[in-house]
Amino acid sequence: MTDPALGEERDFLLKSLDDLDAEYAVGDLEADDYRTLTADYTARAASVIRQIEGERTAQAVGNDKAGRGGWWWMLAVALLATLAGVFVAQFSGSRGSNDTITGEIRVTARELVLEAQAAFGQGDLDGAISIYDEVLVIQPSNVEALTYKAWFTRLQGDADAASPIIEDAVAIDPEYPDARVFATVIALDTGDVVAAQGHLDAFDLLAAPPFLEELVVQQGLRARLGAIAQAEALARVEAQWLSVDGGSFAESGLTASDVLLAAEAVAAGGDVFGAVGVTQAALDEVPDNTDLLAGYAWILARSASVEEPAPADLGLSFLDRALVLDSTHPEALVYRSFTRAFLGDRAGATADLAAFDALPVRPADLRQIITEFGLRAMVAGG
Repeated sequence: MTDPALGEERDFLLKSLDDLDAEYAVGDLEADDYRTLTADYTARAASVIRQIEGERTAQAVGNDKAGRGGWWWMLAVALLATLAGVFVAQFSGSRGSNDTITGEIRVTARELVLEAQAAFGQGDLDGAISIYDEVLVIQPSNVEALTYKAWFTRLQGDADAASPIIEDAVAIDPEYPDARVFATVIALDTGDVVAAQGHLDAFDLLAAPPFLEELVVQQGLRARLGAIAQAEALARVEAQWLSVDGGSFAESGLTASDVLLAAEAVAAGGDVFGAVGVTQAALDEVPDNTDLLAGYAWILARSASVEEPAPADLGLSFLDRALVLDSTHPEALVYRSFTRAFLGDRAGATADLAAFDALPVRPADLRQIITEFGLRAMVAGG
């Protein structure tokens, strides 16, 4: 019979993991503290579970049907305890087994999730998926099991099979960030661009752990979706405006976003002057459009070089205009910070970056380029 004290300690640690998840989700816990504490609780929980399973195994000596109390589970838990600090960096743990389930069923599901993660840590995708299936027998709505079963299925090369599984996970918990990221990747794999963009947009509104943000960058999700959006916008701009004799941007039904995406597509094709021309033509009709002012300036600034800084100086004047019209325009603030840093105005660049950081909503694509292109190091003089 299991020592009641060990059972109570196990339940306490597993509940503590759920509490950490809840505190992190509402912003009451910093990311570093969350990872450290989760690693500690996971290791301690694994150790207690190992003791419990050791007792069960000792009681089942000679019984060929010892089942999960056998040596494999003990080995898996021992491995998990050893690797907990590393493993937590790979899994957000932003949901437990299922926060609405209590008692022994919830604990059993959590134990199985830990076992599945250990199997993955050993490179056993088939084993991990099989264990997640066991979790789903106990709790069909376990969002973590659905999410990672889908992801591991995709890693095995079957995105079509993974798609309905990940969509079920999103339907159960639309705010589970792991599911949103994996759903974006899987939707792109299966060619559903609209769904992929929707999942990424939803993810960008969530408080996601750093490793998921890194996955978005590593997978090039924004860049891939951005390239698709640019190509589609260019086709619309050409068909609805540029190919029309005497056509007007204001009457075309196009938006500033359409024009800027189309201009980016033109610039990506190597025709920077063409990109400038498309944006300038729209700006001539709506000179006070802050989005167009910021986008036009950004194209100009990126065409500058140390030998020829004039485009950056010109771009800066348009960014100044945009920020006079809207001092909290996020793109204009970030673009001007980059431009000022390039031109050697570190104080101005620092001020713009600080103003962006103070915004209540900071678009994810801007946060990404700040990181990717080292803006913080630039303003710090690094």
